[in-house]
Amino acid sequence: MLNFDQAPPRHCLLPHRWFTDASAYVLEKGALARHLPWRYAGLAGDDVDGADLVSLGGFLFRQQVPDAPPLAEWLGPFAADLLARATALDSPVAQDAAVFAANWKILVENTLDDFHGPTVHPHTIHPAVHADWRQHLSTKRAGPHSRSSWKLADATAAWWQKLVARGGLRRFADQDRYDHVFIFPDLYVASFYGTMVIVHRVVPEAVDRSRLEWRTFLPSNGLVDAKSASFRRGLVAMLSAAARQVIEEDKPLCEQVQIARAAAIGPGILGWREQRIGDVHAMLTQLLERP
Repeated sequence: MLNFDQAPPRHCLLPHRWFTDASAYVLEKGALARHLPWRYAGLAGDDVDGADLVSLGGFLFRQQVPDAPPLAEWLGPFAADLLARATALDSPVAQDAAVFAANWKILVENTLDDFHGPTVHPHTIHPAVHADWRQHLSTKRAGPHSRSSWKLADATAAWWQKLVARGGLRRFADQDRYDHVFIFPDLYVASFYGTMVIVHRVVPEAVDRSRLEWRTFLPSNGLVDAKSASFRRGLVAMLSAAARQVIEEDKPLCEQVQIARAAAIGPGILGWREQRIGDVHAMLTQLLERP
């Protein structure tokens, strides 16, 4: 249990040039390629080349250094989380993408910030989770990877329960939670009620430009008749539109942060629930310091 009455640990965060300087972006790109043991490469069935690929239940990772530890060791406890969610990968229903005028790390910071929901997503994500975050929001961290798990609001859980029955959905876990698994540096996998899975990938394009790609999976229990199939098509359309709306709500915020980053007079202070962001900065700092 976190002691919110005590000050959280301080982190040495990357200065703003790593978000705004084109030459720093080139150095960072090289450090990630030379020193990061493993990096997410796509999903099984994607047109991804290389004999250095390893599949974890359908999540493809590329080994980048000869002496990399085994993939399961690199992922730590989150290997099991990915394997559980991989059971949904046989049921793709939608894919989408959006371009942000922002550094890729800002997109990562945004998604690791559990507390931007009330201000940025007041009518989408925020009402879906339980209001008592002290009791119902938990975080697990291992190195630069992490998982945030938030109990769904009672009404949201009841809504999903009806969807599972009417849409003939299959669940990978019996849970009433919104989960978010982050694998450093650019993969995060969101899931709702142990059924819908959304795989996100942040693709850096320039120091001030990033592409966010996401694919939605909604597994079926295999007992779908004509009526439930029609319901499922409507459900997919609604959920796809909702996922797009959430990203469109994030986009202006990330772009404003990009503009303001250059004016920052010093690094920010992270709260107890923002330690996942500090872990990302710490790992990037380690990679950048290696020759």
